[in-house]
Amino acid sequence: MKKISVDFTLGIKVSLNGEFGVVINSVTDENNLCGLIRWDTSTISDIEDWRGQFGTFISLGGKIINQDYEFKFINNNGTLKNG
Repeated sequence: MKKISVDFTLGIKVSLNGEFGVVINSVTDENNLCGLIRWDTSTISDIEDWRGQFGTFISLGGKIINQDYEFKFINNNGTLKNG
């Protein structure tokens, strides 16, 4: 049986409202509280803070997506792809 996530996990791929992204860490994260999402855009720093709001993210239609999903603009760690 597949375990259902109850919180954000570092590196997990997600989607919300047709946008796709990956959960990244911040150097200031305390107690391993994940939830910064780097969205798959060409913008240098397209990050939203969802820390502590996993339930809200899911209730708004957010989903954990297939971890094999290939991003267009970012790498799996949230850094921009080179040209």
